[in-house]
Amino acid sequence: MRIDLHNSTFNLETAVPEAAKMLLGGGIAVLPTETVYGLAARASDEQAVHRLVRLKGRSENNPMALAISGLKSLSEFVSDMSGLANRLARRCLPGPVSIVLKVPPQSEFFNLPEYVQKLCSKDGFVSFRVPQHFFTFPVLQKLDEPLVLTSANRSGEKELTDINSLASVFGNEVDFIADDGDAANKKPSTVVKIDGENYSILRQGAVSAETIQRLTAKMILFVCTGNTCRSPMAERICEKLLAEHFHCSPDELERFGYVVLSAGLAAGSQPASQNAIEVLADKGIDLSNHCSQLLRETHVRYADYIFTMTRAHRETILSAFPDADTCMSVLRIDGGDVADPFGGSLSEYQMCAAQIESEIAKRLKTMGLHK
Repeated sequence: MRIDLHNSTFNLETAVPEAAKMLLGGGIAVLPTETVYGLAARASDEQAVHRLVRLKGRSENNPMALAISGLKSLSEFVSDMSGLANRLARRCLPGPVSIVLKVPPQSEFFNLPEYVQKLCSKDGFVSFRVPQHFFTFPVLQKLDEPLVLTSANRSGEKELTDINSLASVFGNEVDFIADDGDAANKKPSTVVKIDGENYSILRQGAVSAETIQRLTAKMILFVCTGNTCRSPMAERICEKLLAEHFHCSPDELERFGYVVLSAGLAAGSQPASQNAIEVLADKGIDLSNHCSQLLRETHVRYADYIFTMTRAHRETILSAFPDADTCMSVLRIDGGDVADPFGGSLSEYQMCAAQIESEIAKRLKTMGLHK
């Protein structure tokens, strides 16, 4: 069966259950991803996976990936992820990156058929992928179990990005083809192996090595209301303290594994307040190029540490993003608020900046980063 995902009669609500039913019945599917097409079979269906391996013509010693439905599913397979693994998983899944992680003994992975375990693991490591595609992602959610996923080509041959060529090669041997036209990205996913706090790129793909390096950096995020006073001052002060710690310039912090940002709950592309600019200028910090930005879901998902200026800011964020609780605190160690100096005198801004600097130094010390 071949379904054209761009046909005027296509209906996602009926096509997704149809694809899921086919896979549940032991079928093999050609599914689109945000990179190249993939051949897929249910990981719990040993017979279907055997058929997939024969169709692919791939050595059983060459591990295949597991496609899963998201971070919750990943935590069931790898419950003890390192900080680095956690960061990359939050920032890359779903997306065109496969993350190779070591599965612990209690992992759900060991509930899969023994043949599938051997096929999808090497030295205890398993590759996980969450395709970010409008059709394949909901199919995975509907199934609520992993798929063995491999690029849709014969082993040893180049990836097939032309849907008609792909259908010609596999059309009579698979049960379902989801036709999304020619692959938009001609490169496969980037494969990153993570071992503790170290990583290596096993396959260059859609995401560059430079981007992967940036995504491994720890992100510290400061949040206030308008992102014109407290949080931008905190951002630049934190950069200064970190740069002093690493003996580098603030522009080089990413090379040392840190990114510092700020955002506001009600921000709207405004410059920093003049008093904030003047106060930081006295500290040798340039805030004149700051432009306020609204707090977004990606900020919260990417951040390793979120520091709010007040308890009210924290509660507002938690109401929208309950999972942020584990990485978010008010900036003050004692749990109090940093008062808003907006509209106040220069001396009020000076006191605010001094308080922010003192509290950031304390926070960095708790992270083991500053004297």
